[in-house]
Amino acid sequence: MLRPLLVSLRQLILPAHCAACGRALNGDGRMPLCAACGRALAALLERPHCPLCGRNAGPYASGPDGCLFCRNYPVRFDAAVRVGPYEEPLRGLILRFKGQGRADLAPFLGRLLAERVALAPWADRVEVVVPVPLHWTRRARRGFNQSDLLAREVRLAGARQAARGRLRRTRPTPHQMLLPSARRHSNVRGAFRPGWFAAGVKGRGVLLVDDVMTSGTTIAECERAVRQAGAAEVYVAVLATADYDDPGPW
Repeated sequence: MLRPLLVSLRQLILPAHCAACGRALNGDGRMPLCAACGRALAALLERPHCPLCGRNAGPYASGPDGCLFCRNYPVRFDAAVRVGPYEEPLRGLILRFKGQGRADLAPFLGRLLAERVALAPWADRVEVVVPVPLHWTRRARRGFNQSDLLAREVRLAGARQAARGRLRRTRPTPHQMLLPSARRHSNVRGAFRPGWFAAGVKGRGVLLVDDVMTSGTTIAECERAVRQAGAAEVYVAVLATADYDDPGPW
């Protein structure tokens, strides 16, 4: 945790800069974005998405049965929400959050995600919040698991039970966004298992939390693991959904 602490101290000592574009901030510091990036983020928040799979979808392109994509490639989870598409300035915020050790961005990003969850028609069915785990080697290098921090904000906003340790990553895997879709399935297949405390999800509504969903294979493997542990319903909340090169089954 030393690296995130040093980054936070630097943010206190040095003049504040926009966490997305790097411009100097002139406001009171309560929002980590400049005015231009704040407006751009607000526009992203208005972009519609499919309420079932979380992908980009126009207001008339999706319904209770999902959009064209998830009707062709059915998802295994029950529904999903996102903050926005993986575009600027949200992309820059996420990259600084996890790539530059900016754990101080977790409350801001987590609140955005918590607001999305609160507006979902299934919000009151969520009892347990489960972050997508990192392998311990990657967590040690980064100093934190970004999904843990996001899940904490979502849990606190809804007074829900935490579930850290109820899902574990059994082996390190290359980043999904760096792989072609044909390799993403095999990359994470079998990489997640119910943890020591997995019994706490049995018969309950579970919310899986992650930062970015690309092909959806990581979420699919996590969904399989929590279903194996007995989860009754599985929902998904991510900061962003990203396009990928070759759509295929999740």
